[in-house]
Amino acid sequence: DVCADLFNESNEYVEALNLFKVSMGDASDAALGYAETVSAAMGIDPAEWITNQGTFQRMATGFGIASDEAEIMSRNLTQLAYDMSSFFNTDVKTAAEKLQSGMSGQIKGLKAWGYNLSVAALQETALSIGIEESVRNMTEAQKAQLRYITLIQRSNGVMGDMAKTIVTPSNAMRVLDAQITKMKRSLGNLVSVIATRVIPYIQAFVEIAAEAAESLAD
Repeated sequence: DVCADLFNESNEYVEALNLFKVSMGDASDAALGYAETVSAAMGIDPAEWITNQGTFQRMATGFGIASDEAEIMSRNLTQLAYDMSSFFNTDVKTAAEKLQSGMSGQIKGLKAWGYNLSVAALQETALSIGIEESVRNMTEAQKAQLRYITLIQRSNGVMGDMAKTIVTPSNAMRVLDAQITKMKRSLGNLVSVIATRVIPYIQAFVEIAAEAAESLAD
């Protein structure tokens, strides 16, 4: 059971990495390097980072935003998710899901944290940057970019919170949990190598045992 748990941890990272590379396209190597840099500096789990950034990237490109702009947005939104989790004392998954819902136009989750992404709020953001076109007439890509700008503008007090409070008990526990996960993944990689070499022999033994049982039954 322990080996299976370690193996699953390793396998889930491989799947997350494959999805990340497909989502990020040509920017995958640079984005992965950035994720590893953040992981080394902050002690976070890189698998969680690439899963969230890959999701934000797919959302942005799905709205019709150019891939290079989507890469910047996905990186910043992922970073904001970590700062939100620290600031509002919740897990990164919850913060990321709220941001993903907000970027999709579902504003209820973020509203509880003081973020207003209503049409009126987006129109206010548009006017502040010199855009007079009605939000209701905008494309999905334009609306998504306005939501992104609004989130960034209204996160001045939140951005950088994890770095500023990294030594607090709650953040220290998050870092410790991420380090334990990384350790389990490393052990899972070892288990995977061993399993790849041992499983064929086990399969052969099971097949021989099954044939022997059938012969005895006959």
